[in-house]
Amino acid sequence: MFKLRFAPLWLCFLSLALTGLASTPVSPGPRERLSLDADWKFHLGDEWPDALRLDKAGANAGPASDKAFADVTWRSVNLPHDWAIELPFDPTADMNHGYRAIGPGFEANSVAWYRRTFDLPAADAGKRIWLIFDGIYRDATVCVNGWLVRRHEGGYYPFREDITDVVKYGDRNVIAVRVDATKFEGWFYEGAGIYRHAWLEKTAHVAVAPDGIFVYAQFKDNVPVGAAEIHVEAEVLNKLTRGVEAVVACEIVSPDGRTVARFEGSHPVAGESQEVLKLQSKVATPVLWSPESPRLYKLVTRVLMDGQTVDEKETTFGIRTAVFDPDKGFLLNGQPYPIYGTCNHQDHAGVGAAIPDALQEFRLNRLKEFGCNAIRTSHNPPTPELLEACDRLGMLVMDENRLLGSDSENMRKWEVMIRRDRNHPSVILWSISNEEFTVQETEQGRNVARTMQAYVKRLDPTRPVTYPAPQGDTVGGINSVIEVRGWNYHPGSDMDTYHSKHPLQPNVGTEQGSTTGTRGIYESDPERGHVAAYDEPPHRWVTSAETWWSWFADRPWLSGGFVWTGFDYRGEPTPYRWPNINSHFGILDMCGFPKDNTYYYKAWWTKEVVLHLLPHWNWPGREGHEFRVDALSNCREVELFLNGASLGRKTMVPNRKLSWKVKYAPGTLSAKGYNAAGQVIAESRRETTGPATRLELTPDRTAIRADGADVAVFTVAAFDAQGRAVPVAQDKVHFALEGAGRIIGVGNGDPSSHEADTFIPQVRTRTVALDLWRWQQTGRAADSVPRPEYAVGFDDSDWRTLSGQNGGWPRTIEGDDITAVYRGRFTLNGEELLGQGALVRFSGCDDEGWYFVNGHFLGETHDWSAAPAYDISRFIRPGENVIAVLCRNGGGRGGLNPEVAVEIALPPEPVQWSRSLFNGLAQVIVQSTPAAGELRLTARAAGLQSDKATVITLPGGSAAEPRGPSPGIAP
Repeated sequence: MFKLRFAPLWLCFLSLALTGLASTPVSPGPRERLSLDADWKFHLGDEWPDALRLDKAGANAGPASDKAFADVTWRSVNLPHDWAIELPFDPTADMNHGYRAIGPGFEANSVAWYRRTFDLPAADAGKRIWLIFDGIYRDATVCVNGWLVRRHEGGYYPFREDITDVVKYGDRNVIAVRVDATKFEGWFYEGAGIYRHAWLEKTAHVAVAPDGIFVYAQFKDNVPVGAAEIHVEAEVLNKLTRGVEAVVACEIVSPDGRTVARFEGSHPVAGESQEVLKLQSKVATPVLWSPESPRLYKLVTRVLMDGQTVDEKETTFGIRTAVFDPDKGFLLNGQPYPIYGTCNHQDHAGVGAAIPDALQEFRLNRLKEFGCNAIRTSHNPPTPELLEACDRLGMLVMDENRLLGSDSENMRKWEVMIRRDRNHPSVILWSISNEEFTVQETEQGRNVARTMQAYVKRLDPTRPVTYPAPQGDTVGGINSVIEVRGWNYHPGSDMDTYHSKHPLQPNVGTEQGSTTGTRGIYESDPERGHVAAYDEPPHRWVTSAETWWSWFADRPWLSGGFVWTGFDYRGEPTPYRWPNINSHFGILDMCGFPKDNTYYYKAWWTKEVVLHLLPHWNWPGREGHEFRVDALSNCREVELFLNGASLGRKTMVPNRKLSWKVKYAPGTLSAKGYNAAGQVIAESRRETTGPATRLELTPDRTAIRADGADVAVFTVAAFDAQGRAVPVAQDKVHFALEGAGRIIGVGNGDPSSHEADTFIPQVRTRTVALDLWRWQQTGRAADSVPRPEYAVGFDDSDWRTLSGQNGGWPRTIEGDDITAVYRGRFTLNGEELLGQGALVRFSGCDDEGWYFVNGHFLGETHDWSAAPAYDISRFIRPGENVIAVLCRNGGGRGGLNPEVAVEIALPPEPVQWSRSLFNGLAQVIVQSTPAAGELRLTARAAGLQSDKATVITLPGGSAAEPRGPSPGIAP
C-alpha cells in the first residue's frame, strides 16, 4: 500500500522542508511539451501505393520517410489543417458531407500525405519522447524515421506513441503521415487531414503517465458548504527496467495564486509498469466554479526520486457540484440551474473542421451572448482546447462519444476520452453515443450501454452518463439502464407519462428544436435552397423554438436542454438539397451572425431587456403585400407602429412571441416595449434603406498575439448613404492584407453559396531538360565519398555518350560487382533560383546507386525498384550543373534507369481573396504570423466606398487573453 501523509498546512511545510521540498522553488522536471503545428509539407494524392512495407523494419513508409526525400513541390501548411474545405463542390458527392468532392467516388481527393522534420538535441538522450496527435480525420499511418509507429482508425480521438527507440538524438528526424479520409464516420461534414494540434512531449523515464492525473472535489452530502475534500489520483509510469520508490508531491494553487494545500504520498513502482497513488487533502473555503464565475484552481504534481524532482505537471480544475435530480432537474453548486444549451459540430465558415483555438473562444462568446450556458459536443469528443476555453469562459459541456460499442477498440477510445477530459469542471455529463436507432431498444443495446456506463464509474465516479434517445415513452433497451434519460425531440405528453412511470430517473433535453431558417430570408426559395426565418417546423419531428422551450420551461425536472444547433454546419441540407450545401438549423449561421431566433432565446435565457422585429423592411415593388411581423421580446407588452401609426398593443405570454399581419409600405416599422407599470423600456425599428454605398470592416479584437496561431475575425458589412445597414446587399467583396498576418478563410453564412472558403496558392513547377549524358565504367568503391568526376568542370569528353532518354537507355553494366559513373548536365538561369527550390527524380538504378549534384552527396539506394527524389536546392547554381550517379551492379546487366528529371519549384501565383456579402454581411478570418507589428485588412467592392481595419499583433504573452499552442519545435 502507498504511504499517505496529510496534515495541517503548517505541518506540511515542515515536512516538506525536511525532505528538501520546502517553500523554496524546486527545479522543474524535464517534461517539455512542444508544438509541432508549424511547417508541415502536404501532398494531396497517393503516388506511393506500396509505401507501407510490412516485410522489414525501418523502411515502412517508403520514400516520404527518408530524410533526404525531396518535398519541395509539396505545399507548406500549418496545423490544424483541413484539406476537404479546399476541395470543390460536386452535385454527385455525398450530400450529408456538404457535397465536397471527397469520399466514395472521389478517391483521388481522399488520401494525402503530411511530412515534417525536427531536430532533437543530443542532450535529450535519456528522455522519453512522445509523439501526440489530438485528432486526424480519418485513418492515419504514422512513421518516424522509416519506422511504422502507429496505425490509427477513427477521426475524433487523440493518440500518442512513445517513439524513444526510433528517434535520432543530435540529428534530424522525419515524421511521415498518410491520411485516408475515404471512409465516413458521421452524416455531417467531418473534414480531412491533421485537423487538430500535434505535439512532441519529452519526459523522464519515471513520470506521470499519459492523462495520469485525476483531481476532483467532494462535499459532505454533495452540498457545497464548508471545506472541499480534494481527491487526487496520480498514475506514475516507470519505463526503467528496475523498480523505484516514487514520491508524488501535490500543491494546490487557488484562483488568486495562493498555495492552499500541500500533501504527498509514496509508492513502489516496479520496472516497466505503472501504479496509481490516491491522495487526499482539503481546501477550507473554496471558490466555486460556475459559468458566471469560472474560477479555476491549479494542481501542481511533482514526481520525486531520491529527493529530486524528475517530473512536474500542472492540471487546472474547478471546485463545484453538478447533480441531475429527478425532481429539481440540474443543480449546479446546490441550486437549480436550467441548461440553456446548444448542440454543435466542429465546423466554422472559412476553415472547416480545422478551427484555431482563438476561433473556439469566438464561437463560445457568440453563444454566450444570447444566454447559452452549455454545449453538447455533437457527435464526437471535442478538441482539448475547446474544453479549456469552456473552463475559462464558463460554459457547461455534455461530452459525447462517437459510437456505441463495448468491444475492446471502442472501449479503448472511450477510456482515452474520459481520462483526457475528466479534470475539466465544464464537463457535467458523459454521453455514450447518439441515436442508435437499430439497437437502442434491444437487449444487446442495453448490455453495451450498461458496460460503457459502468466503465465510466471506474474512471470518473463524479459525473453521470446519458444517451440522447430519439424516443418517447419508451423504457426498454438503453433507457432502462442509463442514469440520465436523454430526450431527443418528443416534447409533449410522452415526457410527462415517462416521468410519472420512472420518477427516480433524472431527465435532460439532449436534442431539441431543429427549426430551420436562413439568416435574413423571409420567403422560402427552394431553387436557391433558402428557408424563411419564421421559426416554423418543416418536418413532423421538428419543433419550433417557442414550442419546445415553453414546454421545458414549465417543467424544471427536465433540467433544460440543448438546441439543435447553435451554429449552422456543412452537410445535412434540410429541407432542401443541391444547391443547398449546409444545414439551416443554427441559431447562428456558419459565421456566427445571429439569425432572428437568436433574439427569442436571448429574451428568455437572459435578464437583458430584448425587443427584436422581423422581417427587414426592404421590399421594393411589393407595396400592399401583407407580411407577417414578429416581435421577439421579454417586455410585458409590445406596441407595433408603421410610419408612426400604431398597429396595436399586445401582451406577451412568457416564453412566447407576438405576431401581426402588416401590409408593406416603405418607411419605418417600429415597436415599443413596456414593463408592467406601462413604462417604455425598449424600442426597435426596421427601416427601408437606400442602396449600399460603402463597406465597413470591424475586427472582433484590436490586438492579437504574434504567435502564428492567434486570429482576428473581421465582419464586413454594407451601409447606405444615411449610415443604415443594408439587409439585402449581395455585393462581391475583394480583400487585401498587409503586414503581420495571413487570411485563412472567408464566409458569409449563405447555406447555398458555392464560393471558395479558402484560396490556396498552387505550387508551380518547371521541368528542366538534362542533356549530354555520359558514362564510364570504373573501379570506384561503392560509397558516398565525393570525387572529382562527380563535380562541375570535370573533363568527361572521353567518356561514352548515352542517348535516347525518352526511349530508354541500354543496360550498360554487365558482370559481377561492377561500378560505373553517369554524368548529366542541365543549365539554370538566375531567375529560376529565386523559386521555392528544386529536386531531381530518378526512375531507378540497377542494382545500387549513390547520387550527387555538383559534387555533393544526396543519398543512396540499394533496391533496383527504388525511384528516389532528392532536394537539390542548396547545391544548384546559375549556369551549368551536373547530376552524377555511381552505380553498382551485383550481377547480370544493370545501370542507371532512364527518365531522370530536374524540377524547379516556381513561386506560387498570388491569390485574390473574395467573398460576396450575403444579406449585408460577410466574414474574414485572419491569423497572425510570428512577427509582431500590425496587420491591415482592406475590403473593396465595385461602386462602394472601401474600408480598411487594423489589428495590432503583440509579441509574446502581451495579448489580453492567453491562448494558442505551446512554443513549437523547429523543423
